Amino acid sequence: MTEYHIPVLELVLTMANAVDLVSPAVGGHHKRVTYLSSQLAREMGLSSRDTFDLVVAAALHDIGAFSVKERVETLEFEIKSPHAHAEMGFLFLHRFQPFLRLADIVRFHHVPWNDGRGTTFNGHAVPPSSHILHLADRIDVASLGGDIGIPNPSGVLNRINQERGRTFNPEAVDAFGAFAAKEYIWLDLRSSNLDRILSDTLSQQVLVLDDQSMLSFAQLLAHLVDFRSRYTSTHTAGVAETARFLAELLGMDQSHCRRVRLAGYLHDLGKLAVGREILDKESGLEEQEFGLLKAHPYFTRRILETIKDFSDIAIWASAHHERPDGSGYPFHETSQPIEARIIAVADVFTAITEDRPYRAAMNLEDAANTLRKMSAGHLLDHTVVELALTHRHELDKARRSAQTEASEQYAAIMAQAV
Repeated sequence: MTEYHIPVLELVLTMANAVDLVSPAVGGHHKRVTYLSSQLAREMGLSSRDTFDLVVAAALHDIGAFSVKERVETLEFEIKSPHAHAEMGFLFLHRFQPFLRLADIVRFHHVPWNDGRGTTFNGHAVPPSSHILHLADRIDVASLGGDIGIPNPSGVLNRINQERGRTFNPEAVDAFGAFAAKEYIWLDLRSSNLDRILSDTLSQQVLVLDDQSMLSFAQLLAHLVDFRSRYTSTHTAGVAETARFLAELLGMDQSHCRRVRLAGYLHDLGKLAVGREILDKESGLEEQEFGLLKAHPYFTRRILETIKDFSDIAIWASAHHERPDGSGYPFHETSQPIEARIIAVADVFTAITEDRPYRAAMNLEDAANTLRKMSAGHLLDHTVVELALTHRHELDKARRSAQTEASEQYAAIMAQAV
């Protein structure tokens, strides 16, 4: 059994960067809210455990807002329908055991204090940290648009104080007031070195995950991409299982196979930067749209390489559109590790055997012919393709089983979200 020792800072930055990819308009929002939450936690004397839960929740607080429209709406100081994306975030996070405690923080992070009545919501107890996160979130929103990018501290504090007791917990507002006049806070918020600044708060904390927990974490990140479109709701599950199956056929040990499976789950993470309207488009993509789509492996690599234990996985996952003849993208690498070549074959096999907006799924024999042609054209690794063709019926059965399970998970989450 493998143990992963992941520094919390690496985990927080990875998730915050992934969530913020959805729209440039929210760039840096999650990291700034994480920073503000850590400052509030320190001022209010929170325990290390409560601080951990709060800052990780801050890094993920809008995880349930899938579309650009939803994400931009969260930057309005008074959101018209604030709880839908928070509930979806909860449904994601409570499926990942290490994040059970912080799932409720995200779920209730838009509940108003309401003179103390906000300690419960719809029959549920609201964690005190939800109100701290709510304040940190709104402080960042209120600070946007300042002259030359520097917020007006007194203006932000005045706006927050107007909602003291009604929208925000008075104790949290007082904690904000205690550091609002310190110029470095606002300079930190707009600093290009915010990642390093956050390290001062989180550098000593490490999250230990076993194989199953790491798989759940990878699935959590994959859901961020898959659940944005009904056409992709099971894609990564199919790629991950197909890749694992091929790795096993190639004689890799079980630990190695599990890491290949993780890379399969994470290969499309960069698609968070691609709009839903492009992912769901039924006609051909325009040149600019295709250019954005081609950038997604680049973002996958940059997000995942933040976690040092994922240095190899970042390369395997992000090379699935590279080709042996150098015609792939975005790195145009002619030599890829065998794990990357496995994921490339798994990605093509899964994609052509599932329905897409612009075409129906291929039957297994047509899919086999497509793989043969791509192998002959030096677009996919010949050895891996031959292995896939030899075992195509078993491979397809494994893919279908994994995608059926993923489809059931998707349906269950969506049913709870209604």
